Amino acid sequence: MASKQSNGAKDGEFDLIKRLFAPFADASTAGDLQDDAARFTSPPAHDLVISTDALVSGVHFPDNAAPEMVAARLVGANVSDLAAQGAMPVGCVLTLCIGPDWDDDFLDAFAAAFKHCLARFDMPLWGGDTVRGAQSLVSLTVHGIVPQGEMLARAGARPDQDVYVTGTIGDGYLGLHHALNQTQGASLQAYAVPNPPIGFAQQMRQLCSAAIDVSDGLAGDLDHICTASSLAMRIEAARVPLSTEGVAVAEAGDLASLLTGGDDYQLVLCADTGRGDEMAAIAEKCGVRLTCIGRTVAAQKGAEMAEFYDAEGHLIDLPTRGYRHF
Repeated sequence: MASKQSNGAKDGEFDLIKRLFAPFADASTAGDLQDDAARFTSPPAHDLVISTDALVSGVHFPDNAAPEMVAARLVGANVSDLAAQGAMPVGCVLTLCIGPDWDDDFLDAFAAAFKHCLARFDMPLWGGDTVRGAQSLVSLTVHGIVPQGEMLARAGARPDQDVYVTGTIGDGYLGLHHALNQTQGASLQAYAVPNPPIGFAQQMRQLCSAAIDVSDGLAGDLDHICTASSLAMRIEAARVPLSTEGVAVAEAGDLASLLTGGDDYQLVLCADTGRGDEMAAIAEKCGVRLTCIGRTVAAQKGAEMAEFYDAEGHLIDLPTRGYRHF
């Protein structure tokens, strides 16, 4: 786990790595983090799945976020990408940019929380990079494996399939507002500690043809499947699963924010009709809530998107489709 310029804290770069991260790094791939690279041998007949996400202070978490929140959101967001591919986590590489607001106490707490989060998903640390910067930033590159040719992708959906979603939608959006306003609410946990259904996802490879994780908003992420698969979706808004807090917001007239807010880190899955009972049985075994919310339909060129309809069959106009990074 290479390191650059010291942050002026009590440890130098290599002392910080040795103290905070080497104790729980995977010795079989990364040794004691003294090298700039790790070695991993993929199991026979498996594909390696790689994804990375960066979280910037003040953008992807509040400037004053607790180190435990930063660690949990970093790991959860990245594991969610592996879940969307039906992959099993096997290791990760951490990039840590230490801004002036992160002192030794913060880093100690972050490392402890990061270790705990990795253990939750059985994903060892392989190494990474540590630098100093003007703004705090964390990035994780995660590696997973799937049997050859079985990775789920956005482009696998076909017309006349059922569209499913796990968990509840909108709690990430609601939890963010609790975090920003320093208020309490049941949805705060969904934002602060994402819990993508990684084990359930691995059992969906043989049953589903396409998947995506809900990170930037349900509407926008459904659109990604539509675009990649050259089709459209008809979604029944009343069937989208909401928490008690979400129901109250929807009844107050702000369903659109729940459908586009993002940060849910749940899964959307597309599967042929007739798979529902088997999927539901696996979901129950895994402790995952699974809801069918609509269907895929054929689409004309340029109309590849998800349309939401109310209980009376009227099209719901969404002012935005989701979070935009640029």
